[in-house]
Amino acid sequence: MKHSKFWARFFLVASIVTAALIFWFSAQKGAASQALSDPLTMRLVHILRPDYRKMSSVARVNYRETLSNIIRKNAHFCEFMLLGFNLMGAMRFGFSRLSEGRCRLRAMAVAVAYAASDELHQLFVSERAARLTDVLIDSAGSLTGTLVMTLCLAILLWLQQRRASRH
Repeated sequence: MKHSKFWARFFLVASIVTAALIFWFSAQKGAASQALSDPLTMRLVHILRPDYRKMSSVARVNYRETLSNIIRKNAHFCEFMLLGFNLMGAMRFGFSRLSEGRCRLRAMAVAVAYAASDELHQLFVSERAARLTDVLIDSAGSLTGTLVMTLCLAILLWLQQRRASRH
């Protein structure tokens, strides 16, 4: 039982840290936020398009902006996937009397509410905007994270049952 308390606290702290990082990223002004992803974008541009320098300037800008947008949306997805994973862990270990489905629903509700508040927060940040599509991307990431945690818990339970049946 004390292991459950440890893991409940661990995942609660991990959820809070993840939410704080998301808040910090969202508090970046548009130019600063872009500067965080630009180095990765340019590395990928040169890997994916060796002929990049031979493209017209308009084509280069369009390609770079498209790739940058893909990277930034994937970052949204991954941040919230981690949040969903951590929230599911916190719910499952912290509320062991609840069914796994109810834990998943609660984790998703918290993550989606945080995604919406994150977009609302960006309305007050210079050069940023709130987008419903980002809430949807964040929600999909959260769902993925909760499902990955559910799978991990199922594997853990299966291993425990297998070990118990051997003894």
